[in-house]
Amino acid sequence: MTHLQRSQSDTPAADAWAGVGPTIMGEASCDPDTTGIHLIRALADSAPVAIYHADSAGHLTYANPQYRAMFALVPGQSLDDWARAVHPTDRPRIEAVWAEFFRRWTDSVRFEYRTQASTGEIRHLAEHVVAVTAEGVNGFVGTITDVTELKQAQAEVEVLHRQLIDASRLAGRAEIATSVLHNVGNVLNSVNVSADLATSRIKNSRLLDLQRVVSLLQANEANLTGFFGQDERGKRLPGYLEKLSRQVGVDQEQVLSELAELKNGIDHIKDIVAMQQDYARLGGIADVISVASLVEDSLRLNEGALTRHGVILRRDFEDVPTIVVDKHRVLQILVNLIRNAKHACEESDCADKIVTVRIAMNGPGVQISVRDNGVGIPPENLTRIFNHGFTTKKEGHGFGLHSGALTARELGGQLRVESGGHGRGAMFTLDLPLTPGQAGHG
Repeated sequence: MTHLQRSQSDTPAADAWAGVGPTIMGEASCDPDTTGIHLIRALADSAPVAIYHADSAGHLTYANPQYRAMFALVPGQSLDDWARAVHPTDRPRIEAVWAEFFRRWTDSVRFEYRTQASTGEIRHLAEHVVAVTAEGVNGFVGTITDVTELKQAQAEVEVLHRQLIDASRLAGRAEIATSVLHNVGNVLNSVNVSADLATSRIKNSRLLDLQRVVSLLQANEANLTGFFGQDERGKRLPGYLEKLSRQVGVDQEQVLSELAELKNGIDHIKDIVAMQQDYARLGGIADVISVASLVEDSLRLNEGALTRHGVILRRDFEDVPTIVVDKHRVLQILVNLIRNAKHACEESDCADKIVTVRIAMNGPGVQISVRDNGVGIPPENLTRIFNHGFTTKKEGHGFGLHSGALTARELGGQLRVESGGHGRGAMFTLDLPLTPGQAGHG
């Protein structure tokens, strides 16, 4: 007989407790056994959870008031009617659980299901059943706890967690977008300089002098022989033309050089935008990626800021295998680490501001480390550096490193930090598996 089919015994549950002695509220019995039974009855009746006992055949011999309340059973209504409250979607699963319990007669079983009231209200219940073999109480005892509020709280926590993840990822994307804008802005400055220089060269070119020579020749077109042989201007004209030719050639080279720089700048902007579009398009898709290329992309996105603040960039790249990863998410982590290293160097008193990026193997995976010789991290901050909202920057939001740590964990890796303390720099290391299925390396 399954749980959904269990029936009340011929003796009502209340009668099962009758005749065991005076009630606790009345004259107390001196019989310790009788007093103990009444105490147990009182505790069961006042318990905030549903409690019941059934014999080995599945017949209910006792159910406390909370049991009736939980299944909306009115006084006098059969305990069998509790099954009507089970949510229809959950009934087949619960029947299977009880069938397995009776077939194997396990020591205990836990399961959850829902009830649905006539008003449509849904409650979540957690039931724990324990087999008993004591004299007179063979069968099983069950407790049922209403966990609706817990489920609702868990759902709210899950929503908040997803919102936090989304906010962190948006913050990571903002880091990349900011880097893109910085780089495009820096390149545009160079483009503007090249365009201004090219314009200035053309405006100040000696082409106007050539036009004067042409006008002079046209004015003496009727007697060019006399002009070149007798006129002092004509006599000096060939030498002047030679010098003018050389100067025009120089001007042309300079204009062409500036135009080449202009084209390079425009191509650089196109590359930056194309790279950002590529990462945005492939976000969420794992692909086979060259680690060095991925790191170089993150360096290019920080190139302008590093150069502007006089930070020396050093590369220490070992040959490592390709990895299968969502490169957009890794790029978010790396861009943030390099920007943080730049900030740390900027705030330092060191004459030479150095950021070293290293790629190496780490057990079955790879590691990318970003080391700076900047202001360092105090020991008390090392344990909080990845906490949400923690930041030492005046205008920081505390999303970057927290988001990076979460992302690294979701990718099967880890983000960690080392620092000797104030003024001794810091090193952040991103460990990644070769494939998404690998984890726990390093």
